[in-house]
Amino acid sequence: MTEIRSIVLMGLRSVGKSTIGRQLADRLTGYDFKDLDQSILDDCRYDSIQEIVAVEGWAGFRKREFEQLQIWLWCMHELPERRFVLALGGGTPTYEHSLALLQSAQLHSMIRTVYLRAQPEQLIKRMQPTENRPSLTGADPVREMRWIFDERDELYQSLADITIDVGTQSVDQTVAAVLKSLDES
Repeated sequence: MTEIRSIVLMGLRSVGKSTIGRQLADRLTGYDFKDLDQSILDDCRYDSIQEIVAVEGWAGFRKREFEQLQIWLWCMHELPERRFVLALGGGTPTYEHSLALLQSAQLHSMIRTVYLRAQPEQLIKRMQPTENRPSLTGADPVREMRWIFDERDELYQSLADITIDVGTQSVDQTVAAVLKSLDES
């Protein structure tokens, strides 16, 4: 297995990036788990992503997301002895500046990107209505999930070093599949 510096998980909301990321970090010796959305909340005066979006709009949120991504990628670069599993927000790669940062980090072998992929119908079943997950389009959640999947799937696949279909897998099965794929690559 090639030395893995840090792992970045991406995918749509409700795919399990945070849950899988925590377990993945626990299974890998010396890795810490970080959630980009939580880092944003920890670094601002707002209590939820919905509140940030209500006050600053999606553009303001994406800017905050980009700033936090810069911080974590800087940590990965400047502290090579530290290893991280970083769960991105679902839209992080859609912001051109964040996408450029991720591509640069990949190019310099700082990260391995893992796309946790599931079909919209599977994600809709997993979704829990919550104030912390504002609508991205204002549409009904079922229509929105299908539209967002169609919009982002190709981008995620083009950025991913590894794609794992998490559709009907348990968290343990997904973690095992990620570990196996990392070991084989």
